[in-house]
Amino acid sequence: MASPVSICSQALILLGAQTISSFTDGTDRALIAANLYPDERKAMMRSHPWNCCVQRAQLAPEAAAPAFGYPAQFVLPAECLRLLDIGGECWAPVDYQLEAGRRVLTDGTILNVRYIADTPEAQWDDLLVGLMKLRMKAAMAYAITKSSTVADAAMAEFQAAFRIAKAIDGQENPPEQITDSPLLSARLRGQVFAGDGVY
Repeated sequence: MASPVSICSQALILLGAQTISSFTDGTDRALIAANLYPDERKAMMRSHPWNCCVQRAQLAPEAAAPAFGYPAQFVLPAECLRLLDIGGECWAPVDYQLEAGRRVLTDGTILNVRYIADTPEAQWDDLLVGLMKLRMKAAMAYAITKSSTVADAAMAEFQAAFRIAKAIDGQENPPEQITDSPLLSARLRGQVFAGDGVY
């Protein structure tokens, strides 16, 4: 079962270094991992809508309305790291404004949202766990090895794996259907196709 310490320990093994038993075991390696891991983890989770981290919620409005502009405001769940979609099951366009990173200003009495949740590593897909090991390997490479060559190679390895992991994760969902939308309707309004006889 993956954990922050196990991910960092395996990244250290990939760098040819000894593992750590905890982030507070007193070693320089643990100090480096403890300082880098939280930010690297958050950046990784926000970088792509990983299927294992996507959640849905129905939000109720706050008692106080915004000062102006919209009749209601909603607060995103505490575990929300990145907002993905707002709307109903058909995901019709919704007029909204995101403010202060956590408040959604819009109309309505209920708000349906999809978001990336701050999901524990034990619930991550194996692909994401493996990718996080490579990200930590790249992040710690120079501090552990003092070699810019090793650090550059680790970053290149991570970037290549990242492209593959995103593609695999995305292929697990059905392809997006392009349906009628206000943008499409506006672009095609009055447009004439060959043979219609109207220009």
